[in-house]
Amino acid sequence: MYYYFVLITNRTMKRLLIILLFISAQLTSSAQSPHFSQFYSNPLYLAPSFAGSTLGTRFVLNYRDQWASLPGSYISSSFSADHYFPGIKSGMGLFVLIDDAGSGKMTTMNIGYQYSYKIRATSELYIQPGLSAYYYSRRTNYSKINFADQFFGNEFLGTTSEILPEQGVNHFDFAVSAMGYTENVWFGVNVDHLMSLSPVLNSDFKYPDLRVSLFGGVKIVTKRRFRNRNNETIHLAFNFRSESKINQLDIGGYYFKAPVMVGLWYRGMPIGNTYSNSDALIYLLGVKYNRFTFSYSYDMTLGNLIANTGGSHEISINYNIDNSKRHARKKKFRAIPCPEI
Repeated sequence: MYYYFVLITNRTMKRLLIILLFISAQLTSSAQSPHFSQFYSNPLYLAPSFAGSTLGTRFVLNYRDQWASLPGSYISSSFSADHYFPGIKSGMGLFVLIDDAGSGKMTTMNIGYQYSYKIRATSELYIQPGLSAYYYSRRTNYSKINFADQFFGNEFLGTTSEILPEQGVNHFDFAVSAMGYTENVWFGVNVDHLMSLSPVLNSDFKYPDLRVSLFGGVKIVTKRRFRNRNNETIHLAFNFRSESKINQLDIGGYYFKAPVMVGLWYRGMPIGNTYSNSDALIYLLGVKYNRFTFSYSYDMTLGNLIANTGGSHEISINYNIDNSKRHARKKKFRAIPCPEI
Protein backbone atom coordinates (compact mmCIF):
# COMPACT_ATOMS: atom_id res chain seq x y z
CA MET A 1 0.00 0.00 0.00
CA TYR A 2 1.21 3.51 -0.75
CA TYR A 3 1.08 6.32 1.82
CA TYR A 4 1.61 10.05 1.54
CA PHE A 5 3.30 12.27 4.12
CA VAL A 6 3.65 15.95 4.93
CA LEU A 7 6.64 16.61 7.17
CA ILE A 8 6.72 19.71 9.36
CA THR A 9 10.19 19.85 10.92
CA ASN A 10 11.67 22.20 13.53
CA ARG A 11 14.61 20.26 14.98
CA THR A 12 16.27 23.21 16.72
CA MET A 13 13.17 24.71 18.26
CA LYS A 14 10.42 22.74 19.93
CA ARG A 15 9.43 19.45 18.27
CA LEU A 16 9.17 17.34 15.14
CA LEU A 17 5.63 16.89 13.82
CA ILE A 18 4.98 14.15 11.30
CA ILE A 19 1.48 14.43 9.86
CA LEU A 20 0.37 11.25 8.20
CA LEU A 21 -1.80 11.97 5.16
CA PHE A 22 -2.23 8.57 3.67
CA ILE A 23 -5.93 9.36 3.44
CA SER A 24 -5.06 11.47 0.41
CA ALA A 25 -4.85 8.15 -1.40
CA GLN A 26 -8.59 7.95 -0.91
CA LEU A 27 -9.18 11.54 -1.93
CA THR A 28 -7.18 11.38 -5.16
CA SER A 29 -6.95 7.76 -6.26
CA SER A 30 -7.94 4.21 -5.37
CA ALA A 31 -6.05 2.51 -2.56
CA GLN A 32 -3.34 -0.05 -3.28
CA SER A 33 -3.70 -3.63 -2.09
CA PRO A 34 -1.40 -4.79 0.72
CA HIS A 35 1.83 -6.42 -0.40
CA PHE A 36 3.85 -9.28 1.11
CA SER A 37 7.53 -9.62 0.28
CA GLN A 38 7.28 -13.40 0.78
CA PHE A 39 4.58 -13.66 -1.87
CA TYR A 40 5.46 -17.32 -2.50
CA SER A 41 4.79 -18.10 1.20
CA ASN A 42 1.32 -16.55 1.00
CA PRO A 43 0.02 -18.61 -1.93
CA LEU A 44 -3.74 -18.08 -1.56
CA TYR A 45 -3.20 -14.31 -1.56
CA LEU A 46 -1.04 -14.62 -4.67
CA ALA A 47 -3.73 -16.52 -6.62
CA PRO A 48 -6.71 -18.81 -5.91
CA SER A 49 -5.14 -21.40 -8.23
CA PHE A 50 -2.90 -22.35 -5.29
CA ALA A 51 -5.82 -23.73 -3.28
CA GLY A 52 -4.99 -27.39 -2.71
CA SER A 53 -1.62 -27.05 -4.46
CA THR A 54 0.21 -29.24 -1.91
CA LEU A 55 -2.15 -32.20 -2.52
CA GLY A 56 -2.74 -32.19 1.22
CA THR A 57 -3.89 -29.86 3.98
CA ARG A 58 -2.05 -26.60 4.66
CA PHE A 59 -2.29 -23.79 7.20
CA VAL A 60 -0.39 -20.53 6.63
CA LEU A 61 0.05 -17.49 8.88
CA ASN A 62 1.74 -14.30 7.62
CA TYR A 63 2.65 -11.11 9.48
CA ARG A 64 4.26 -7.96 8.07
CA ASP A 65 5.44 -4.82 9.89
CA GLN A 66 6.20 -2.16 7.28
CA TRP A 67 8.51 0.82 7.90
CA ALA A 68 8.95 0.07 11.58
CA SER A 69 10.80 3.33 12.41
CA LEU A 70 7.99 5.63 11.29
CA PRO A 71 5.33 6.78 13.77
CA GLY A 72 2.20 4.65 13.70
CA SER A 73 2.05 1.03 12.68
CA TYR A 74 1.53 -0.42 9.21
CA ILE A 75 0.68 -4.02 9.91
CA SER A 76 -0.58 -6.59 7.41
CA SER A 77 -1.51 -10.07 8.58
CA SER A 78 -3.25 -13.00 6.95
CA PHE A 79 -4.36 -16.54 7.66
CA SER A 80 -5.27 -19.23 5.16
CA ALA A 81 -6.24 -22.88 5.19
CA ASP A 82 -6.66 -25.09 2.13
CA HIS A 83 -7.18 -28.75 1.28
CA TYR A 84 -7.08 -30.89 -1.86
CA PHE A 85 -9.98 -33.22 -2.70
CA PRO A 86 -8.67 -35.86 -5.15
CA GLY A 87 -12.11 -37.34 -5.86
CA ILE A 88 -13.22 -34.15 -7.58
CA LYS A 89 -9.71 -32.94 -8.57
CA SER A 90 -10.36 -29.73 -6.68
CA GLY A 91 -8.69 -27.57 -4.07
CA MET A 92 -10.64 -25.39 -1.65
CA GLY A 93 -9.45 -22.77 0.77
CA LEU A 94 -10.37 -20.07 3.25
CA PHE A 95 -8.44 -16.78 3.35
CA VAL A 96 -8.53 -13.87 5.82
CA LEU A 97 -6.54 -10.63 5.43
CA ILE A 98 -6.38 -7.70 7.86
CA ASP A 99 -4.39 -4.59 6.95
CA ASP A 100 -3.96 -1.88 9.61
CA ALA A 101 -2.54 1.38 8.25
CA GLY A 102 -1.45 3.96 10.81
CA SER A 103 -2.54 2.38 14.11
CA GLY A 104 -6.18 2.05 13.16
CA LYS A 105 -6.47 5.09 10.91
CA MET A 106 -7.41 2.93 7.93
CA THR A 107 -8.27 -0.77 8.22
CA THR A 108 -8.89 -3.19 5.37
CA MET A 109 -10.29 -6.70 5.79
CA ASN A 110 -10.88 -9.48 3.26
CA ILE A 111 -12.63 -12.77 4.08
CA GLY A 112 -13.12 -15.19 1.25
CA TYR A 113 -13.44 -18.64 -0.24
CA GLN A 114 -11.08 -20.00 -2.91
CA TYR A 115 -11.46 -22.84 -5.37
CA SER A 116 -9.17 -24.47 -7.95
CA TYR A 117 -9.52 -27.35 -10.39
CA LYS A 118 -6.66 -29.54 -11.61
CA ILE A 119 -6.49 -30.42 -15.32
CA ARG A 120 -3.89 -32.80 -16.71
CA ALA A 121 -3.20 -31.30 -20.14
CA THR A 122 -0.33 -33.65 -21.09
CA SER A 123 1.82 -36.21 -19.32
CA GLU A 124 4.02 -33.37 -18.06
CA LEU A 125 1.85 -30.24 -18.11
CA TYR A 126 -0.93 -29.45 -15.65
CA ILE A 127 -3.34 -26.52 -15.82
CA GLN A 128 -5.01 -25.21 -12.66
CA PRO A 129 -7.63 -22.43 -12.96
CA GLY A 130 -8.91 -20.78 -9.79
CA LEU A 131 -11.68 -18.54 -8.48
CA SER A 132 -11.93 -16.44 -5.35
CA ALA A 133 -15.07 -14.86 -3.90
CA TYR A 134 -14.60 -12.65 -0.86
CA TYR A 135 -16.05 -9.85 1.22
CA TYR A 136 -14.05 -6.61 1.03
CA SER A 137 -14.25 -4.01 3.80
CA ARG A 138 -12.23 -0.81 4.28
CA ARG A 139 -12.84 1.71 7.05
CA THR A 140 -11.21 5.05 7.83
CA ASN A 141 -11.16 6.54 11.33
CA TYR A 142 -10.95 10.28 10.70
CA SER A 143 -10.74 11.04 14.43
CA LYS A 144 -7.18 9.67 14.38
CA ILE A 145 -6.02 11.70 11.37
CA ASN A 146 -4.50 15.19 11.42
CA PHE A 147 -4.49 17.32 8.28
CA ALA A 148 -2.05 20.10 7.37
CA ASP A 149 -4.66 22.87 7.65
CA GLN A 150 -5.27 21.91 11.29
CA PHE A 151 -1.91 23.44 12.25
CA PHE A 152 -0.79 27.05 12.43
CA GLY A 153 2.93 26.85 13.04
CA ASN A 154 3.24 24.62 16.10
CA GLU A 155 -0.32 25.35 17.25
CA PHE A 156 -3.01 22.73 16.69
CA LEU A 157 -6.30 24.36 15.63
CA GLY A 158 -8.42 21.21 15.69
CA THR A 159 -10.54 21.84 12.59
CA THR A 160 -10.10 20.99 8.93
CA SER A 161 -11.65 22.23 5.71
CA GLU A 162 -11.08 18.90 3.95
CA ILE A 163 -14.17 17.34 2.37
CA LEU A 164 -14.03 13.78 3.65
CA PRO A 165 -15.52 10.76 1.87
CA GLU A 166 -17.56 8.09 3.62
CA GLN A 167 -15.83 6.24 6.45
CA GLY A 168 -16.48 2.76 5.09
CA VAL A 169 -16.45 0.79 1.87
CA ASN A 170 -18.08 -2.65 1.94
CA HIS A 171 -18.82 -4.95 -0.99
CA PHE A 172 -18.28 -8.43 -2.39
CA ASP A 173 -15.41 -8.92 -4.80
CA PHE A 174 -13.92 -11.63 -7.00
CA ALA A 175 -10.62 -12.81 -8.46
CA VAL A 176 -9.81 -15.33 -11.20
CA SER A 177 -6.50 -17.00 -11.99
CA ALA A 178 -4.92 -19.64 -14.19
CA MET A 179 -1.66 -21.49 -13.66
CA GLY A 180 0.35 -24.01 -15.63
CA TYR A 181 3.15 -26.14 -14.24
CA THR A 182 5.44 -29.08 -14.93
CA GLU A 183 7.76 -30.96 -12.59
CA ASN A 184 10.14 -28.03 -12.16
CA VAL A 185 8.49 -24.94 -13.70
CA TRP A 186 5.37 -22.95 -12.77
CA PHE A 187 3.78 -19.81 -14.21
CA GLY A 188 0.42 -18.05 -13.97
CA VAL A 189 -1.75 -14.95 -13.98
CA ASN A 190 -4.20 -13.55 -11.43
CA VAL A 191 -6.80 -10.81 -11.96
CA ASP A 192 -8.24 -9.36 -8.74
CA HIS A 193 -10.91 -6.77 -7.83
CA LEU A 194 -13.16 -7.80 -10.71
CA MET A 195 -15.96 -5.64 -9.31
CA SER A 196 -14.01 -2.63 -10.57
CA LEU A 197 -15.09 -3.65 -14.09
CA SER A 198 -18.55 -2.41 -13.17
CA PRO A 199 -19.06 1.05 -14.77
CA VAL A 200 -20.58 2.28 -11.50
CA LEU A 201 -17.75 1.14 -9.23
CA ASN A 202 -15.04 2.02 -11.75
CA SER A 203 -15.97 5.68 -11.54
CA ASP A 204 -16.00 5.65 -7.71
CA PHE A 205 -12.50 6.28 -6.33
CA LYS A 206 -13.38 4.65 -2.99
CA TYR A 207 -13.28 1.20 -4.61
CA PRO A 208 -9.98 -0.57 -5.43
CA ASP A 209 -8.72 -0.67 -9.00
CA LEU A 210 -8.24 -3.84 -11.02
CA ARG A 211 -5.04 -5.66 -10.02
CA VAL A 212 -3.25 -7.91 -12.52
CA SER A 213 -0.40 -10.18 -11.41
CA LEU A 214 1.97 -12.31 -13.49
CA PHE A 215 4.04 -14.82 -11.55
CA GLY A 216 6.24 -17.83 -12.11
CA GLY A 217 9.42 -19.61 -11.26
CA VAL A 218 11.67 -22.62 -11.58
CA LYS A 219 13.03 -25.25 -9.19
CA ILE A 220 16.62 -26.38 -9.74
CA VAL A 221 17.78 -29.52 -7.96
CA THR A 222 21.47 -29.16 -7.15
CA LYS A 223 21.85 -32.47 -5.25
CA ARG A 224 19.47 -35.40 -5.03
CA ARG A 225 19.05 -37.47 -1.88
CA PHE A 226 17.42 -40.79 -2.69
CA ARG A 227 16.69 -41.86 0.88
CA ASN A 228 14.49 -38.85 1.64
CA ARG A 229 12.84 -35.92 -0.08
CA ASN A 230 15.19 -33.26 1.26
CA ASN A 231 16.98 -32.52 -2.00
CA GLU A 232 19.25 -29.50 -2.13
CA THR A 233 17.39 -27.04 -4.33
CA ILE A 234 17.43 -23.50 -5.65
CA HIS A 235 14.06 -21.80 -6.18
CA LEU A 236 13.93 -18.77 -8.49
CA ALA A 237 10.67 -16.82 -8.75
CA PHE A 238 9.13 -13.52 -9.81
CA ASN A 239 5.89 -11.65 -9.22
CA PHE A 240 4.90 -8.69 -11.40
CA ARG A 241 1.76 -6.78 -10.54
CA SER A 242 0.02 -3.72 -11.91
CA GLU A 243 -2.59 -1.71 -10.01
CA SER A 244 -3.73 1.93 -10.10
CA LYS A 245 -1.18 2.67 -12.87
CA ILE A 246 1.64 1.51 -10.59
CA ASN A 247 3.84 -1.41 -11.68
CA GLN A 248 5.92 -3.48 -9.27
CA LEU A 249 8.29 -6.40 -9.76
CA ASP A 250 9.65 -8.81 -7.15
CA ILE A 251 12.37 -11.16 -8.37
CA GLY A 252 14.90 -13.37 -6.64
CA GLY A 253 15.29 -16.78 -5.07
CA TYR A 254 16.49 -18.90 -2.21
CA TYR A 255 18.72 -21.92 -1.60
CA PHE A 256 17.44 -24.83 0.50
CA LYS A 257 19.57 -27.44 2.25
CA ALA A 258 17.61 -29.15 4.99
CA PRO A 259 16.68 -27.77 7.37
CA VAL A 260 17.87 -24.24 6.43
CA MET A 261 17.01 -21.89 3.58
CA VAL A 262 18.57 -18.53 2.70
CA GLY A 263 17.48 -16.12 -0.01
CA LEU A 264 17.80 -12.70 -1.62
CA TRP A 265 15.13 -10.74 -3.49
CA TYR A 266 14.83 -7.39 -5.25
CA ARG A 267 11.67 -5.30 -5.37
CA GLY A 268 11.33 -2.31 -7.66
CA MET A 269 10.50 -1.15 -11.15
CA PRO A 270 13.33 1.02 -12.58
CA ILE A 271 11.47 1.28 -15.90
CA GLY A 272 7.81 1.21 -16.87
CA ASN A 273 6.51 3.58 -14.17
CA THR A 274 5.84 7.31 -14.23
CA TYR A 275 8.56 7.51 -11.58
CA SER A 276 11.25 4.82 -11.69
CA ASN A 277 11.99 3.22 -8.36
CA SER A 278 14.18 0.69 -6.58
CA ASP A 279 12.20 -0.13 -3.49
CA ALA A 280 14.09 -2.73 -1.44
CA LEU A 281 16.49 -5.62 -1.14
CA ILE A 282 14.89 -8.48 0.75
CA TYR A 283 16.94 -10.91 2.85
CA LEU A 284 15.41 -14.25 3.80
CA LEU A 285 16.23 -16.86 6.44
CA GLY A 286 14.06 -19.91 7.08
CA VAL A 287 13.93 -23.31 8.75
CA LYS A 288 11.91 -26.35 7.73
CA TYR A 289 11.33 -29.08 10.31
CA ASN A 290 8.92 -31.96 9.73
CA ARG A 291 5.55 -30.36 8.90
CA PHE A 292 6.50 -26.86 9.99
CA THR A 293 8.24 -24.17 7.97
CA PHE A 294 9.24 -20.87 9.58
CA SER A 295 10.72 -18.00 7.58
CA TYR A 296 11.75 -14.43 8.35
CA SER A 297 12.57 -11.71 5.85
CA TYR A 298 13.88 -8.17 6.21
CA ASP A 299 13.28 -5.46 3.60
CA MET A 300 16.21 -3.07 3.40
CA THR A 301 14.71 0.08 1.90
CA LEU A 302 16.66 1.62 -0.99
CA GLY A 303 16.74 5.19 -2.26
CA ASN A 304 16.16 8.36 -0.25
CA LEU A 305 14.21 6.58 2.50
CA ILE A 306 17.00 4.13 3.40
CA ALA A 307 17.88 5.93 6.66
CA ASN A 308 14.33 6.83 7.71
CA THR A 309 12.00 3.85 7.46
CA GLY A 310 13.83 1.20 9.50
CA GLY A 311 12.98 -1.35 6.81
CA SER A 312 10.21 -3.92 7.04
CA HIS A 313 9.92 -7.21 8.89
CA GLU A 314 7.92 -10.20 7.72
CA ILE A 315 7.25 -13.62 9.25
CA SER A 316 5.61 -16.67 7.70
CA ILE A 317 4.60 -19.91 9.44
CA ASN A 318 3.47 -22.87 7.35
CA TYR A 319 2.05 -26.17 8.62
CA ASN A 320 1.56 -28.78 5.92
CA ILE A 321 -0.06 -32.22 6.20
CA ASP A 322 1.46 -33.80 3.11
CA ASN A 323 -0.58 -36.35 1.13
CA SER A 324 1.33 -35.98 -2.14
CA LYS A 325 2.99 -39.42 -1.89
CA ARG A 326 -0.39 -41.16 -1.67
CA HIS A 327 -1.77 -39.17 -4.62
CA ALA A 328 1.41 -39.60 -6.67
CA ARG A 329 1.07 -43.41 -6.55
CA LYS A 330 -2.12 -43.04 -8.58
CA LYS A 331 -0.06 -41.34 -11.35
CA LYS A 332 -2.81 -38.81 -11.89
CA PHE A 333 -1.62 -35.95 -9.71
CA ARG A 334 1.44 -33.81 -9.20
CA ALA A 335 2.09 -31.08 -6.67
CA ILE A 336 3.04 -27.59 -7.90
CA PRO A 337 6.85 -27.21 -7.68
CA CYS A 338 6.70 -23.61 -6.44
CA PRO A 339 8.55 -22.65 -3.22
CA GLU A 340 7.28 -24.50 -0.18
CA ILE A 341 7.54 -21.50 2.16
